[in-house]
Amino acid sequence: MLPTEKEKLNLILNEIVKLGTTTLTMNKVILESLERCDTCALNKIKKIPKKERYESIDTIDNLIIKVFALYTPEARDLRELIAFLKITNEFDRIANSCNSFIRDFPNSLTDDVDKDFILEYAIPLQKSSVNALTYALKLIEVTDKKSVDDYYKQVVIEESKNDDLYKIIEKSLLKKINSDMNLTKDYQDIMAALRRLEKIADRALSIATLMHYAKVGGAMGRV
Repeated sequence: MLPTEKEKLNLILNEIVKLGTTTLTMNKVILESLERCDTCALNKIKKIPKKERYESIDTIDNLIIKVFALYTPEARDLRELIAFLKITNEFDRIANSCNSFIRDFPNSLTDDVDKDFILEYAIPLQKSSVNALTYALKLIEVTDKKSVDDYYKQVVIEESKNDDLYKIIEKSLLKKINSDMNLTKDYQDIMAALRRLEKIADRALSIATLMHYAKVGGAMGRV
């Protein structure tokens, strides 16, 4: 690999990590607000502007295109570059989920709903999303196969936990609706908002699957 090619690949990696770190930080702030039971603080969280995200994604995509045009990446580097093209879209979707949750969740917590009950489930749900995204980001930077496998397994565990938690929440909220039909819209809005958090873990698993394939090869799927 030529030195200039290596520099370009490192630059792309750094930009990907920077984009991912921004989305992870946003998710951690959401978790901290939920843990403090301060849902009003969610409205004050600084969102990631679309323009800023798109500029970052365009920068990454243009760097990747230049590498394709000027160099001949080795098989592993080629897989990583293709994975990066898809991963930027996953980070964008995570940011959109965060922005939607910040906008909708506080408004759905009316005075009539059981806030403590909701937060009891929302906190572990978001915690598993943060963990899944944290491990997915680590996958981007590690290189040895054992670490890649270990971090990937951690993402799978956290995403599975997240999925189970959401199913429990959904079932519990449906019971709440059946016991008081007047709160149907309130609890439906809460379920829709919490679904955004569940989607974050799904996106983290998509990122992890892409990176596992890029670094190890073989068929994409759970190990």
